[in-house]
Amino acid sequence: MESKDLFGVPRDRCPNPDAATAPAPASTGRRYGAAALDGTLAVFCAAISGLMYVLSLPASEAPPLTSGNLWLRVLVAGIGVSLLNQVLLGLLFRCSVGKLLVGTRVVRMADGGRPRLWQLLGRWIGGIAYGLTILPIGFFLGGSEAPPLDFAGVRIVKASVDS
Repeated sequence: MESKDLFGVPRDRCPNPDAATAPAPASTGRRYGAAALDGTLAVFCAAISGLMYVLSLPASEAPPLTSGNLWLRVLVAGIGVSLLNQVLLGLLFRCSVGKLLVGTRVVRMADGGRPRLWQLLGRWIGGIAYGLTILPIGFFLGGSEAPPLDFAGVRIVKASVDS
């Protein structure tokens, strides 16, 4: 009897993640460096958006720092820049700005190919959820030696010269 995976595909026809076409993950330092650069870019663009909003108003109408409109613009700008940077640039160039600067790229975990849109969206959502919840809790509790997680079937690998 032939062994099948969860979706009924025979195992011998499934892509082999250990094959030579599936590159090894990038180092932890490169991965966290890219995440820090991408996060800094999103926060910087969000702050610039808020500043531009405040400067566009006359001095007599300047909003207080508790203004809902101001923080909504900042939040939308930060999320928008992060989405475009991680998903759109990942789809087009296999890397975000941070990944480009540290020399990494994203590939499909199964075969090392170009990631699909739904995978990049899932990775973006999972990365935000992980980065805003689990990572700070783990850091607060003393850290962990576990490597960073790969989300949605996408792996971060060291960029090669020929790709």
